[in-house]
Formats: sequence, structure tokens, C-alpha cells
Amino acid sequence: MSLQVEINDKFREAIGAVDTGKNIFITGKAGTGKSTLLKVIKESLTQNYVVLAPTGVAAVNIGGQTIHSFFGFRPDITVEKVLKRKHPRNPDVYENLEVLIIDEISMVRADLLDCVNTFLTMHGPEKGRPFGGVQLIFIGDLYQLPPIVTYKEKDIFNELYQSPYFFDSKAFSE
Repeated sequence: MSLQVEINDKFREAIGAVDTGKNIFITGKAGTGKSTLLKVIKESLTQNYVVLAPTGVAAVNIGGQTIHSFFGFRPDITVEKVLKRKHPRNPDVYENLEVLIIDEISMVRADLLDCVNTFLTMHGPEKGRPFGGVQLIFIGDLYQLPPIVTYKEKDIFNELYQSPYFFDSKAFSE
């Protein structure tokens, strides 16, 4: 079933950016149509893609799955634990992945994005490249829900990262 959406200039610009194959960040205030744009992007993609979100509710809202579920991460995942996983379940899924869409990116912690990068660098289509050579599409509003760092994690987190936000991950600078 095709969506009946009027495509305005901003939507066209965003869809055009997706078509370039470059990594992009789509942002806007609540109610500006990010979720609708995501649906349009999903319909326009011909590549192998996955749509993920940091929470179950957010994943259900976009017809996707959680980041942890897709990669088989436990809640206590670290880059070191990812490095120890030599054989992921369903390796073909990761080897054939071309586009990774993460909605509600504002909630994704820097360390989780580093885990995603490490995993895809090991198991993605272009092993050894950042994010395995997969195109990244991040969607979200940084003025909405921030990533959560517990009181117990705060000191160690501050030693490793400038902030808990995805854009301060080590992977993002790559």
C-alpha cells in the first residue's frame, strides 16, 4: 500500500540526500513530519535496509526493531564484548545490509553507537570500514529525549566521552 503524502521541497531534499548514498541526519521539531518522511524513505529505498530505534515503543511506531535486538546485544553491551563475538547469528543479514536507519537518534548513547560501528566493521558488507560501509540515516530531534546515563555510569562515561549523545561517539568522528 502506497502512502498518499504531498511531497514538499524539504521532503524532496531529504529523499535526494538519501539517494546520494551519503550518511545523513534528518532533524526537526516534534510534528514536522519526521515519521512521515521515514515512511516515504522506506517506500523509496531499493537497497537492503533495516529500521531501528533505541526502545521497543519507538521501534513498534516505525515498524522496525530495537538496536539491541537487531544486533543481538545484551543490555550491558560494550565494545569489548562486541569484539569477542566472532560469529553473529544470521551473518548474511549483516553482510548484505546497505542502509541502516536509526529513528529517535537523540536517545542513542555514544557507547551504543560505538558498539554498532564495531559490529558492522567486523560483520558488515565492507569489513574494516567504519560501519562496514553501510549508509547511515539518523532521524531525530536533539531537543526531545536525551540518552540516559545512570548515576553509577556517569564518572566512567565522562572519562570516555564528551557527552552521552551519539555525535560524541568515537565512531561518529570516523
